[in-house]
Amino acid sequence: MSETFPDPEFYCALSELMESGSAVEECLRALEGPLAGRRPDLVLAFVSPHHRDSYALIQETLLGRLEPRALAGCTGGGVIGAARELEEVPGLSVTAAVLPGVRVAVRHVSDEDLPGPDEAPRAWEDAVGARASDGPGFLALVSPFMSRAEELLAGLDYAFPRSPKVGGVASGLRHVGERALFWDAQRLGDGALVVSLSGRLRMEALVAQGCRPVGPLFTVTACRGNVLEGLDGRPAARALRSVFEAGDARTRDLLQRALFVGLVGDELGPGEPGPGDFLVRNVLGFDQGAGQIAVAAFLREGMRLRFHVRDADAADEDLRKVIERHRAASGGRDLAGGLLFSCVGRGERLFGEPDHDSRAFADAYGCGALAGFFCNGEVGPVGKGTFLHGFTSCFALFSRP
Repeated sequence: MSETFPDPEFYCALSELMESGSAVEECLRALEGPLAGRRPDLVLAFVSPHHRDSYALIQETLLGRLEPRALAGCTGGGVIGAARELEEVPGLSVTAAVLPGVRVAVRHVSDEDLPGPDEAPRAWEDAVGARASDGPGFLALVSPFMSRAEELLAGLDYAFPRSPKVGGVASGLRHVGERALFWDAQRLGDGALVVSLSGRLRMEALVAQGCRPVGPLFTVTACRGNVLEGLDGRPAARALRSVFEAGDARTRDLLQRALFVGLVGDELGPGEPGPGDFLVRNVLGFDQGAGQIAVAAFLREGMRLRFHVRDADAADEDLRKVIERHRAASGGRDLAGGLLFSCVGRGERLFGEPDHDSRAFADAYGCGALAGFFCNGEVGPVGKGTFLHGFTSCFALFSRP
């Protein structure tokens, strides 16, 4: 007879108070009631730089009062908690998770610690304290001073190909080397914190890339490194010109000032890609004479791509499509909680209003237990790979298995 466990529970608290001791007390008052004396398995703390002189106080208070089995967190230029977003103001977000039947492991992985390219998956399992056979999900909180972050993600994909990985790069720092990551009582300035969650917990990842596709799906017929030379047998710039000429006035404007490319992974096969299937990357420049386009990605012949544009309407449309797609696939499954890792270029800067992405989440899932922070880069999957993104919102969704 299999052992039964209560459902996972996530409780989020948010404070706008400037004085750090008062802010952490406000969060604790919001959490201690629903916890009812229970010890959290994981506490996540996201802290705005307004509290930079009191990081130790915040950590020590949370550890002393909640006694979590693990605490992890980082700095954020803006923080998210209880499905609200605080930007350019003091903010402290604290989430307490009670996770029966779940093994939580936190490891700090530096550039020097990464296993070599020839090492077996077991080396990666040892580095992050989890086993692929246990089906873990991963949260990655990355220092902006880690130079090998993409190699870390590639290694996790190699050793844990079926595990979701979501996270973000800490933001809100003023100086190179500033300590940005929090692990129990430690404050760390480099590398990444990798949190693994194994056992009785379903973790899913959503990536909203903030763009909408325009024009047809092209095939790369000539390229050199990151330089796009030919699409469907004609110069790349000429193919882009055809998209421009077919667009309406608004699309033409966006193609001139907010142009991106969306790349399609081989694993999708020949079918039509949908929302979340494109890896969106910046366009870096043009050589009109040669008909070439430079992009922020390594290209290869046979790859499929579609041009994308970005603005508030496109980002809103993309987010809602990604959520609707997940809701349909999940059958409306109830969530215990979620985490949101959103680009510092989104939020009020993009939408002109607060709480846009958090409100879309809460409205769709009926769940107010959403926390996170505004990032200098977001971690999330596209196809079978996990990537560092920009301008995205990456969600981790938690429910019972």
